[in-house]
Amino acid sequence: MGSPKTTERRVMGSLQRAFDILDLFSASSPELGITEIAQRLELHKSTASGLIYSLEQGGYLDQNPENRKYRLGLKLLERSTVLLGQIEIREVARPFLFELRDWSQESINLAIHDQSEVVYIERYLSEQGLSYRNVIGKRAPVHSTALGKAILSELPVEEAEDILQSYKFEKKTEYTLLTVEAVLNDLVVSKDRGFALDDQEHGLGGRCVASPIFDHRVRPIAAVSISVPLARIPKNRISYYGNKVKEVAHKISLKLGYRP
Repeated sequence: MGSPKTTERRVMGSLQRAFDILDLFSASSPELGITEIAQRLELHKSTASGLIYSLEQGGYLDQNPENRKYRLGLKLLERSTVLLGQIEIREVARPFLFELRDWSQESINLAIHDQSEVVYIERYLSEQGLSYRNVIGKRAPVHSTALGKAILSELPVEEAEDILQSYKFEKKTEYTLLTVEAVLNDLVVSKDRGFALDDQEHGLGGRCVASPIFDHRVRPIAAVSISVPLARIPKNRISYYGNKVKEVAHKISLKLGYRP
């Protein structure tokens, strides 16, 4: 039996060869057979066959039944659609995010929904002290973030409930909501007022308000938020920030083709 490091190197090697196979396909070589792939990458045919089988099972390669050759699968199209969607949202949202930051002088976040998490795809930081600094690409759970709850609040109740039941609730602070029922009740409030609130649920010392962004299908695909240290957002100012975030999210949605 090989050592863990040896096993890890083999796995990484196989992963790299799988990427190399995908890179072989181009406009001039849209379809390739197993023998061609093995020769181009100087692989044993059985090795190439195993890698191709795994890629096919995952939907990243598809076999042409007429000539038995392989071509890129629809899974890659799905992934590229997600990427292009992120790029479009960022480009469309950028001027409105600047508007929101300049208005509030606070940190602004843009995130998309991915399963039981949100992924930060843009951020503009406050120049004031004690600002929150989320990293682009960072993931956070939906149940403890205003961004996550804003998106969930506009999903069908059954879909939101399925998402919440799919993972273990993590207690981020003493204020984190830790049951499906508690979060679903919060989502009702969020939907009614048009913005969600993270009241020290994800991190102590700050509040975050977020509103969902819709696409042309009237589907919540992202959310925009303001993160504010507690000292600068007392409870009587939550609606003040929330209504502005809702206004900006609506403008972005309209630019993405949303029609209420």
